[in-house]
Amino acid sequence: MTEKSDEKIQIEGAIEQDKVIISDLEGIEEFYKNSYIGNVEKTKEEKEILILAPVETLLLCERNRILLWEDNDKTKKQHDFEDLLTYFTQFDERLWHKYIIYMDLRKRGYIVRTGYGNGIEFRVYNRGADYEKDSAKYLIFPVFEGNPIELRALDKMSKVAMSSRKELIVATVDRLSKPIYYSVKKFQIMNKEIDSDFNAR
Repeated sequence: MTEKSDEKIQIEGAIEQDKVIISDLEGIEEFYKNSYIGNVEKTKEEKEILILAPVETLLLCERNRILLWEDNDKTKKQHDFEDLLTYFTQFDERLWHKYIIYMDLRKRGYIVRTGYGNGIEFRVYNRGADYEKDSAKYLIFPVFEGNPIELRALDKMSKVAMSSRKELIVATVDRLSKPIYYSVKKFQIMNKEIDSDFNAR
């Protein structure tokens, strides 16, 4: 079921642990095919559903595009952004900082995909790319205050990025909640040596 708000479609979803499920075909068309948000999977009945990660859910909530209720019960409270942030943080205590990075990249017009593994949170594609056909240009590795990077881990991720012809970007968030990006080249961190669009403004 969908609803209209300010001429934008709102799609109903269901929370399942650390993800949100959308079964509405209009939601798949609107979010996945038009905005490259979420991942499409098939149920046992061969029905397509859209799986949203927490950062994707938060973005859609902030944009007033998704409708979610406590316990997936419409007779209970409808979740707002703060509710969802609090709920999903129980699964990932660094969610807020990851969301700041994700939101910033999306606002800059990049296609951002979640779920790469080995500490790499996001794959970033050039503007206008077809992520189903084109390769990601950047791999985003978030680091957080009080959690120093292990050189072995950085070295490993650098090699993965180089072997796949992608650029490894270390992303962090300062005390003013502003994202900062660093390019990792030849196993050395070089501040702001990346696409000018990524540089902190």
